[in-house]
Amino acid sequence: MHYFVDASNNVFAFDNAKDAPVGMIAIDEAEALQLAAASAPVLDTQELISAERYRHETAGITLNGIAIDTGRDSQALITGATLSAVIDATYICTWKTVNGPIELTASQLIGVATAVHAHVQACFDREGELLAALEDGTFTADMLGEGWPV
Repeated sequence: MHYFVDASNNVFAFDNAKDAPVGMIAIDEAEALQLAAASAPVLDTQELISAERYRHETAGITLNGIAIDTGRDSQALITGATLSAVIDATYICTWKTVNGPIELTASQLIGVATAVHAHVQACFDREGELLAALEDGTFTADMLGEGWPV
């Protein structure tokens, strides 16, 4: 076996040295093993927890049978529309849901905003619980898929 490394220290092995692409540097087996071990990806559990929180946060909710987008853009739009509902109790708007447009009164819109906020906060609360478990050494991989709001 012939071992080579590219400019990014990625290790490659070829049966025939002539199979190595131009620009790779030949190394011996010991160097290849050392580089391969050193470049193994490090699992960042905090990043995994954060990514899982974001996935749940933006997955949407169902409120009274209506699918509501909870992506960041939708959260901002709901907040803005809710301000109009707070200012004007007679405010009515057409809101585009995942299932299509619906008309919402001011009080219904405030209900949507309250539900979305509770969902998002619950996701951040769960992230905090998992980070605390990670900090105190009680975190297990199974915990990542449990306890999130639906």
